[in-house]
Amino acid sequence: MSANEVQTVAKALSDPTRFEIFSHITESPEPVAVAELTKLFGFNHNAIRQHLRHLVDAGLVIEEAEARNRPGRPRLIYTARQDALRSLGDTSLSYKRIAKLLLEVAKSGDEPYEVGRRAAEDAGRAKPQDVEDVVRLMRHLNVEGFEPERDGSDIVLHACPFADIAAEGPSVVCEIHRGLIDGYLPTPAKLVARNPHEARCEIRIAS
Repeated sequence: MSANEVQTVAKALSDPTRFEIFSHITESPEPVAVAELTKLFGFNHNAIRQHLRHLVDAGLVIEEAEARNRPGRPRLIYTARQDALRSLGDTSLSYKRIAKLLLEVAKSGDEPYEVGRRAAEDAGRAKPQDVEDVVRLMRHLNVEGFEPERDGSDIVLHACPFADIAAEGPSVVCEIHRGLIDGYLPTPAKLVARNPHEARCEIRIAS
């Protein structure tokens, strides 16, 4: 999955309701119809259809006409794209993870920095502790798609996999990642954020 595709998916899933709709579709053993979603989420049909259109356009969901043998217009039904789910499971560039963090920010009301820091600390507790903190951070940044490079005691990020949503909401997206960075390190670092479309943000680690 390319960085552009990841940005599209992350943007589609950054809306809390849309993320929950997508999660419901992925977990449903049968195709899901609009009426089921309106009943579950309490929105009108048009609002649900707009959310579904974003998911379809992002390549996350397939829209099909229901096969039926009785009179009447067939319903539109929705299933998760299996290739999208495989990408979600195979790539560490986890757009679903960032969507979950965005959802947690929206639901909890906590500062994005604190949400990111908690996520990193939780991930750190589940990993072996015999690896240097900066090395673990570099591994995380690499699999996320930031293309990190050590520059003395600092780290330069040559790419931003979430450039589009970071440009629209740096106070949320960049702050989540600042918290993630600090969650991996024993002392807070300084994140020098730049234009996400041009990348080259810097992480200045205290010596």
